[in-house]
Amino acid sequence: MKKSPPEFVYRDWCIHDPVSWPLSRLRKLGLDPADDPELYYWNGWLWVRAYPSGQFRALTPVDESELDKDVRERLQRWREYGMLPLDENDPEQVEWAKAEWRKRVWAAPNPW
Repeated sequence: MKKSPPEFVYRDWCIHDPVSWPLSRLRKLGLDPADDPELYYWNGWLWVRAYPSGQFRALTPVDESELDKDVRERLQRWREYGMLPLDENDPEQVEWAKAEWRKRVWAAPNPW
């Protein structure tokens, strides 16, 4: 049974260009590496932003072990701090994570 993707909702915790995909793997997903596709990881899926519409299209489910080491560590830290919901489909967890982002990231002093 093929897993169907959730409806994409942009969150602060979407990770842009999360993985170093081999060229052959990008081609299997129907992408041309020469186009420099804009990849995102969110809610267990790899997404690509399609232009000119700017809409996001689900490519494939992704296991976190496939992500780069620094991305896995970042996700782990965000979960520990409450900035990443364990269940993206639980509105209470999503609201809590949004509040944590506002508190920890957006309210931080500007270093410039």
